[in-house]
Amino acid sequence: MNLLLVLLGLACLATPAPASAQSLASFAGTVTHVADGDTLSVTANGRTEIIRLEGIDAPEAGQAFGGQARQRLRVLAFSQPATVHVHDRDGYGRLVARVIVAGHDLSVEMVKAGLAWHYTQYSADRQLASLEQQARQQHLGLWADRTALPPWQYRREHSRGDPAPPMPAVPTAAPASGPYHGNVSSHVYHAPSCPDYNCRNCTRVFASRQEAEAAGYRPHNACVHVAKGRR
Repeated sequence: MNLLLVLLGLACLATPAPASAQSLASFAGTVTHVADGDTLSVTANGRTEIIRLEGIDAPEAGQAFGGQARQRLRVLAFSQPATVHVHDRDGYGRLVARVIVAGHDLSVEMVKAGLAWHYTQYSADRQLASLEQQARQQHLGLWADRTALPPWQYRREHSRGDPAPPMPAVPTAAPASGPYHGNVSSHVYHAPSCPDYNCRNCTRVFASRQEAEAAGYRPHNACVHVAKGRR
């Protein structure tokens, strides 16, 4: 009987932990997609996880500075090796985590650049609080706009069906925001406004349309022609 109890105990120890417990750990992978200023995807061992950066909230796509926040996070992390320190899994199934790329905490870098708020509803991180205060004082990024709307308030207003505030009109003579991303598989290049700007194979970066076309890339017919007169 004693031997049977010992064997049962060993079997329990050998049983793998539940998936929820396994997820609350750290792992290494590669950043394969950047959705916005606080959400990205990391692929490890053939499995891709969507990561919500812990401690911060970046402007939504429909908000001012939403595009800049996404582009900044992409420059910091896209196609880079990353270490993910998981804190939780949210109601959307995303991992809530701190992500380290090239020794830099992405949550810290986004707040430091003035392109994300410290998400105080879910975080008491003193470093993020201090960095947000510094960015405010220096009018960095979104803090150059005194009327900047916190994304949680923006989401709350739009969940009630309130109309989105009008975005400032872009003069037709304004330069393209660039850079352009080239798909190394199809040799098509995309402007920042293109839906496929951050596609999996869009890893070639060009400063201008001339540079892209000189390298043998052709414009994406669905969106690049809109800015055809711009370089």
